[in-house]
Amino acid sequence: MQGRPSFSNPRQAMFLVLLMLFLPLASQSQAFSYVPDVQEPTHTAPILVEDLPPLVCGDDLCDRPLRMLDRNGRDANMDYGWWQAYGPDLDWNGMDDRLQRILGGLDSISPTAIVGPDGRKTVAIVVDYAWFPTDYETSELASTLDQHGWIGTEEGAFFEVIPSIDAVAVDKVPVSALMDIYHLDGVVVVEMQNVMVPNNDVASKAAKARPSEVYSSTAHELGYTGSGVIIAVLDTGVDNEHRSLNDFDDVNDAPDSDPTSYSDHKWIAGYDATSQNPDTSGETDPDDGNGHGTHVAGSALGTGDASRVHMGTAPGAGLIDIKVLTDGGGTNSQYSLAGLQWMINNADTNWGVNSSYNGIQIASMSYGSLGGGPLFPGDQGDNGTSAEANLVNQATDAGIVCVVAIGNDGSNRVPSPGSADGAVTIGSVNDRNTITRDDDEMSDFSNYGPRQSDNDDDELDEQKPDVTAYGSNIVSATYAASLPIPGSDAVLADDGYDSKSGTSMATPIASGVIALMLEANPSLTPEEVKEALQSSSEQRGVPADEGLSRWNETYGHGIIDASCAIAYVLGTICESGLRASTSDVNTTYPVNGTWLMANSFTRISGEVNTTEVDYDKIEIKLEQHFKPNNGNVPNPQILLDWTLANGTTEYWFYDVELQDSWVKSNDKFIVVYAKATDDKGNESNPDLRTFQLSRTGISLLSPLSRNVLSGTVEVTGEVEGVEHDRIEYKIDDGDWTLGTSLSEHNGAGQDGLDSWSFNWDTSTVDDGYRQMFVRMVNKSGYESPIASRSYTIDNIAPAPSLRFQGDVEIFDQKLPAESAYAGSLLEVNFDVYNAGDKDATDIYVRLTAPGEESEAYPSQGVIPSLEKGESVGVTLFWQASVAGLHEVKIELDPNGAQGDPEPEDNILTFQFEILERPSQPVLRYLPGSVTTVPNIPLVDEEYTISVRVDNLGQSNAVSLDMVLEYQIPGTSGWQLIGDKRISFIPGATVESGFQSAKFTHSNSNIGAVHYRATLTGDGVESEYSQHTFAVVVSDVSSGQGSATLSLAEDEYPIAFAGIESSTLIFTTIDGELHVRSLSKDLRLQTDTLIDKSWGGELDVLVRNDGLVHTAWTSRTQSQQGYFLNDVAMTSISATGQMLPIHHHLTGLKISEGEYWGLDLAQEDETVVLSGYFRNISTGGSWSDLTSIFSIHSESPDAGENWSTMRTHIPVIDISPDDGDQLSTLLLDGTLHVLYQEIRDDVSGIERSGLMYSRGDLDESQWSYQTSIGDEAQSAQLGVL
Repeated sequence: MQGRPSFSNPRQAMFLVLLMLFLPLASQSQAFSYVPDVQEPTHTAPILVEDLPPLVCGDDLCDRPLRMLDRNGRDANMDYGWWQAYGPDLDWNGMDDRLQRILGGLDSISPTAIVGPDGRKTVAIVVDYAWFPTDYETSELASTLDQHGWIGTEEGAFFEVIPSIDAVAVDKVPVSALMDIYHLDGVVVVEMQNVMVPNNDVASKAAKARPSEVYSSTAHELGYTGSGVIIAVLDTGVDNEHRSLNDFDDVNDAPDSDPTSYSDHKWIAGYDATSQNPDTSGETDPDDGNGHGTHVAGSALGTGDASRVHMGTAPGAGLIDIKVLTDGGGTNSQYSLAGLQWMINNADTNWGVNSSYNGIQIASMSYGSLGGGPLFPGDQGDNGTSAEANLVNQATDAGIVCVVAIGNDGSNRVPSPGSADGAVTIGSVNDRNTITRDDDEMSDFSNYGPRQSDNDDDELDEQKPDVTAYGSNIVSATYAASLPIPGSDAVLADDGYDSKSGTSMATPIASGVIALMLEANPSLTPEEVKEALQSSSEQRGVPADEGLSRWNETYGHGIIDASCAIAYVLGTICESGLRASTSDVNTTYPVNGTWLMANSFTRISGEVNTTEVDYDKIEIKLEQHFKPNNGNVPNPQILLDWTLANGTTEYWFYDVELQDSWVKSNDKFIVVYAKATDDKGNESNPDLRTFQLSRTGISLLSPLSRNVLSGTVEVTGEVEGVEHDRIEYKIDDGDWTLGTSLSEHNGAGQDGLDSWSFNWDTSTVDDGYRQMFVRMVNKSGYESPIASRSYTIDNIAPAPSLRFQGDVEIFDQKLPAESAYAGSLLEVNFDVYNAGDKDATDIYVRLTAPGEESEAYPSQGVIPSLEKGESVGVTLFWQASVAGLHEVKIELDPNGAQGDPEPEDNILTFQFEILERPSQPVLRYLPGSVTTVPNIPLVDEEYTISVRVDNLGQSNAVSLDMVLEYQIPGTSGWQLIGDKRISFIPGATVESGFQSAKFTHSNSNIGAVHYRATLTGDGVESEYSQHTFAVVVSDVSSGQGSATLSLAEDEYPIAFAGIESSTLIFTTIDGELHVRSLSKDLRLQTDTLIDKSWGGELDVLVRNDGLVHTAWTSRTQSQQGYFLNDVAMTSISATGQMLPIHHHLTGLKISEGEYWGLDLAQEDETVVLSGYFRNISTGGSWSDLTSIFSIHSESPDAGENWSTMRTHIPVIDISPDDGDQLSTLLLDGTLHVLYQEIRDDVSGIERSGLMYSRGDLDESQWSYQTSIGDEAQSAQLGVL
């Protein structure tokens, strides 16, 4: 079989290698007299899967069989090892997961179930063997069943060998028999039988099969009706006496119970697989007691009776009626298996009816496996390895095109047998009762893909559905619904028609189209039919993976097109012309009918498909066409005149920015022209493609931002764009959830503005500040920009909510400590914050850790009061007398007296190491050992640096020298400042002794200055002799004080913001972004974590209202696990309090691009953020383009009020390594920008140029740009 999984046997391969190794040894028997046998393992430990009951053997879990059975030359029809990919079998043991759940206590869902001897409902199963089951295997199986009280075939049980798949189907099996069957020799899988359920005037015309006033050159007009082709309808049976189904010419066609009574009867043969004793001769004519099968047959091959109105797509095709579903509609798959096997057996039968009609060419199967429920939670169908899917593959190999419905759950589920690799799987579209295809849309009930993976090396066989056909409101033949009165003649179907919807209705439309294709080219194989059907379909939606194929999850490869399919298999050109180009140029993207979004880049690309002309360049043109207006058609507008494309003739491309101004209310489509020329002036015919342009946006109108919400609230907004599908929302970093479906503009190509609303139960999230994000997702999966608002959720009665704020700090002798020596008295400092909505009083706190208790230095205490929204600093003491690595626990309100609704936040534990105090001197620079006076030195003014050295040992240290150096800026060299003698540092048994050396220095550089202190003398360990540290030098005086500000070695200042009452210092440490609030006397008031994953870019602006507006690049992790960069903003008060963070711009993978060089500016109430946007992916083209953008807002603290991104300068040559931060100024509504660009004009020398541009904030492309100078750095704009 081609196109389906193949499997190797690694254990067998290892065994052969071992034999090859042993053979040379065996040939030298005089040297080696014994070669041990290689024993292959047959079982291994079970795989345990959450929520799946394991198999139990006795008192233990069953080992998992490796199922590497040796066929020993026995016959088999299936490829060896196919069972290794069978699903559903998550624990890979060969027992169907659904049967394991039944063994675990759930009930059987078999429609033929009875109560077995074990008191449980029986199951219907398929027993798969590694080889063809002979009489020995079937007898052994029957004997095993009998041992468990099986009623046998004599009492109505089903038992039948399915030869093509080496299996036996059996029902009414007692649950107690399953494990014994599982252990039978040769059994590789025990499947639960799937429960199979049933899943045209306008439709056949819309499919371009029948003539219409809309489309010309339809299949019937070309003379193709399916003549000579036989369609087997596997369903509930067919009432083929109906006037649309009994003959071809609709003359003298009164209903007759004898299907052969007509001179030109359509009925060829039949088989009733649901019968207790089916007749395999083909002479049975099954009746339809349900109506489904008759309706399906009429859509595929009905003549529409003499009126020729409700005609199927292939009225010239013959009918074989195979009944596999009971009149109740649903049944075990055993009848489907039997029917498929009968069909395979008769794939080439000469029916002796008409020399033009032999064998079976097409199987139309409008049914599929029932899914979901407790036996199969989260059901997405199977992976194409079920018994009926394997039979469909075998039928495909036998030359039968198997056309199967994808199902009607409206979900991502591909049921069996539509999951089969060989199946042509059909989804449903709605023709909206019009022949024109422009308004066609996906049926809301139609399932979509992809299929579950079978883990082979073919990525294409998971692409289901293959194509879509018309399945909504299909009018077709009606069965004889009433039952005959006993003793009277049978009730016969006549000329009635009714309407049904479902993928069941779409499938026969497709089956009929395939009959037309086979009439046009009878030599086609099933694989060729599938490829032609996919290639000739009318593409809709955006490809799921453009590099793999044009397939997407809903439409598959597109909507079926009978006319184009026939042209394709005949090697001629489709009537549309555009999709079957005769130009030497082939435009591969965009494809016709693609919707693209304004304010984005797209890559137009293609190839030259001839070598007869030596073309050396490709040119493209964009032209916009318009709809008629009062009978007048406006002239086309050239959007891009003939322009040279990039790349080579094998792959040419051009990246174009789709302007927002191109979106017009009367726009029809935009045409892409592409032509090739050579150096002799030869020019190809132009190749044409069309696409349509839409702007997409969403607004969140209510509730208003910062409202306090409780209970269920209505969320409302507006959305514009194309092919609306749904509104999704998420709270904070949660998952996207469906808010509401959209119906106003959800049809193919429909574009417009919608209002939307949905109810949100706020009690599903925790109380507190929450951010809501909303987006629109259209039919093609395109996601709109995200709108967001912040709310305070309050569903819980007022209560204090205590929590720890910031980090716990431990001090040893007033210095920060990361460890301490035994006997130390440690101060443990932490902040407690009341995040609740009620004040708290008398809050008991305690610290628990190994050590001694001290009344003078207590380890517990009471916080007298803590108002809501306030925080307080707390100090407890720890007499650390015991050496070791200890767990320290701090508890807030451990007795629960405060009624905190979130008590889990009231305990903090951490580890801290207490060291044995050594007897000899141990000299160390402890954290915080460096201080300066003043605390933040001023540039070019002298300051004092004090470096403290601690003696952690018990003995005194004497005769020490310290040297202090500073690093010369821009070099790796160091300059001596001075040296000091430290004559004595005392030792101690409890607390460390210390001494300090003081130096004076001044510096002309602003920012961090790096120093190195080196200690020498007896007892100084070389690895601890040096200490490097940084001192921040400022050009702004922040006052003097006794407090100390010292940065850790790995913490660096990156920005300052001076406010009237405070100074904010922005620092980074371990990839985090912090802001530290300092008082005028330089006391550290707060240390606030802004972002745990800082992206490396930051700008701050002191706004007119006194808040510090902060913008930075932030890294977040997507649901798929990618790290994305976007721009985040907040506002920070003088005390370091932050307003809610809001995110902007499209999140980019690191491989896709970045935002950098950010700069903030303000005029009146308007704040604008500008920056460079490096777009590596450029809409999938990977061209690495950099542009300058801005966003702005008059309410900068409301994330939803910021504008969308405007690209002012679309392409500049600069990289983050070569450029500085932008410098911007907002003046009289005009944004002025200084930026850098690599240039080589005038001089021919490549250099960094300083450029200037200006323009309106809402203008997409600025026209004014000029050069300022070269090699400039740190440029600033100002007003004189």
